Amino acid sequence: MIFRKLLPLIVFAFFVFSSTAQKHYQRFESIDVQHYKFEIHLNDTTNRIEGTTIVLVKFLKPAENVVFDLVNSDGQNKGMSVESVKSENKSLSFTHINNRLNIHLTKSTQANETLEFEIKYAGIPADGLVISENKYGDRTFFGDNWPDRAQYWLPTVDHPSDKATLEFLVYAPDHYEVVSNGYLVEKKQLKKDVKFTHWKEDVPLSTKLMVIGIADFVIGNQTKYKDIPVSSWIFPQSKKQGFENYKYGTDALAYFSDLIGPYSYEKLAHVQSKTRYGGMENASCIFYHENTGISNRSQESLFAHEVAHQWFGNSVTEQNWHHVWLSEGFATYLTHIYNQRFYGEEVFRERLKTDREWVIRYSKQNFAPIIDTTVTDYIRLLNANSYQKASWFLHMLREDLGDELFFNGLRKYYTDFQNSTALTDDFQEIMETVSAKDLTLFFKQWLRQPGHPVLDMNWEQEKENLKIRIQQAQADFLFQFPLEIEFVYENGTSEIRTLQIDKLELSPSFITKNKVKEVVLDPRVALLFEMRR
Repeated sequence: MIFRKLLPLIVFAFFVFSSTAQKHYQRFESIDVQHYKFEIHLNDTTNRIEGTTIVLVKFLKPAENVVFDLVNSDGQNKGMSVESVKSENKSLSFTHINNRLNIHLTKSTQANETLEFEIKYAGIPADGLVISENKYGDRTFFGDNWPDRAQYWLPTVDHPSDKATLEFLVYAPDHYEVVSNGYLVEKKQLKKDVKFTHWKEDVPLSTKLMVIGIADFVIGNQTKYKDIPVSSWIFPQSKKQGFENYKYGTDALAYFSDLIGPYSYEKLAHVQSKTRYGGMENASCIFYHENTGISNRSQESLFAHEVAHQWFGNSVTEQNWHHVWLSEGFATYLTHIYNQRFYGEEVFRERLKTDREWVIRYSKQNFAPIIDTTVTDYIRLLNANSYQKASWFLHMLREDLGDELFFNGLRKYYTDFQNSTALTDDFQEIMETVSAKDLTLFFKQWLRQPGHPVLDMNWEQEKENLKIRIQQAQADFLFQFPLEIEFVYENGTSEIRTLQIDKLELSPSFITKNKVKEVVLDPRVALLFEMRR
């Protein structure tokens, strides 16, 4: 996901989890959703939707009720009202309060028992399903669920840890085209100018990725990567520029498939949309902000970022929102690696420098670690820590391990957790296994403590003796890291030495044969740090 207003976003810290969040976690110990079947009826006269959702639930322990997330009425004609709940053709009693649909079972379930629930509901979504007009004034419908906005229009367990397969059965006016996750099962014309479209996804997804997109699309750029259909879905008024801007449909798909491992999904659709983000990586149908279809700037890096999410964020999903760096940091760094491969080292290093500047600026607004468990307003996790600093973490890990071990670790992490969920500790364990190194300090200081090294440096040379003084000027934490130092000589030559920094202040001496003109810290752009002077 690309967040369009990243820098001005300031993360507010909270020191306790809400009771609602605690109950959320308790629920995951009790149930595991296996499959959703969403039937949605849409129209052009009102924003009211009618839905029937069938949910297949596996109970992990005995239970007398089951709870789904579904936003109820806000008192201003928005929100969902539940009409009925059934299981095994029998009506069940329920309560729908505080955005929780609590279904009371007629008898206690047993561990490993599965039950299917049919939930009929209707209402005007306050969020989640964005019903609006695009930039051309045409009516559109777009799911936009991240971080926990699926519950505004779908009864779900709206948490990234609970993955399930799904299908959407959409009844909409017949002038629309409908795109969704997975593969197209059926599309047919019904009476009264209504079209029925059925999409099905056989790979389990988190609810943040379960969407539909409905508009007067023109479909083009249709091709295949191996057996995977790839296409672009563009508003008709953007057709010419849009298909040109979306021409990168298979480039990142092919590159990341070779670099990391097989693509998990049945197709890949690139969709011009009304998402609030620059891009939203919905599995197999990526939604891009509508302005991407008319921009004069290349969209290649945006495409690379969102396609990288199909591996990390979608297939391997962070188990809770506080570990979103496993999604956004990975996609950010993989985009840099994509550009390194196709546009060279200079572009790669310049983008790392730009990211480093973002991290430094952001740290002055909000001094917090990448994994910040105090945040309960999850959208505020979309910040420079989760994107740029997390990308820098991966870059420094790559520098520490070397390319072979680093990419072997990425591949193993993907293989071991494909179509599942993971936490930071899982990634650390994989990288330690591959490298046979203890990475505890590395992960702790860069991910779990705030800030970065702030360095003071001065030097003097007397004949062949070069003395350097390096001091960590940040007041909060000691960082330990290798620091590359380049000696630039007056005769035009240079050399790089590496110094292990493990104290707040070091004053090493070096023997040199030439007169030093300049001392440069981190010449290869390998370290996240701030130079004070």
